[in-house]
Amino acid sequence: MEEKIFNHFQKMIEATMVTGEAHTEALAGAAEKVASALLAGNTIFTLGEKSGVLLAQLFSDYLALGYDIDRPGFPSINLNQITQNSSDAERYDQALNTHGKGGDILILVSAGNSEPLLINALNSAVNRGMTIVLLSAANDDLLTSTVSYNDIHISSADFPAPLATQSQLQVIQCICGLIDSHIFGGE
Repeated sequence: MEEKIFNHFQKMIEATMVTGEAHTEALAGAAEKVASALLAGNTIFTLGEKSGVLLAQLFSDYLALGYDIDRPGFPSINLNQITQNSSDAERYDQALNTHGKGGDILILVSAGNSEPLLINALNSAVNRGMTIVLLSAANDDLLTSTVSYNDIHISSADFPAPLATQSQLQVIQCICGLIDSHIFGGE
């Protein structure tokens, strides 16, 4: 039993290290884009499917309520939460078309398999002139092919689903810490 526990945590540590090493530039770029958008008065939208729902909500909570330091909240809207009473396939598109504008950012957290709802939301955000930060997982080829050179893509596709989710959590926490540091200074 102890060996299984050790192996579980060892795999998480290895996935975290691989993600950090492979995506250092993208993590810094995502934090800089989000911080710049916030300083310009823009809104950060978050959206996820499957395990990404919880991670997208966590990202919004960290922005609105604070991550590591006591600070004022930032404008962040979780699309899963504001559309939870709708089963309409266009619900995320409608919310983005109503609330989103050029300069805003859409953070997409995918659990894999290029969910059509995420693809549609991504396309709506692109049409609104928004920047995309995509946290992708396995089989997200349709999502990743839609992001442009101005967008940020951080992939966890090389990990099994539980480790991809863990990696995405680490990415979110890292980006939020960097945003706080970028805006408020410090280490």
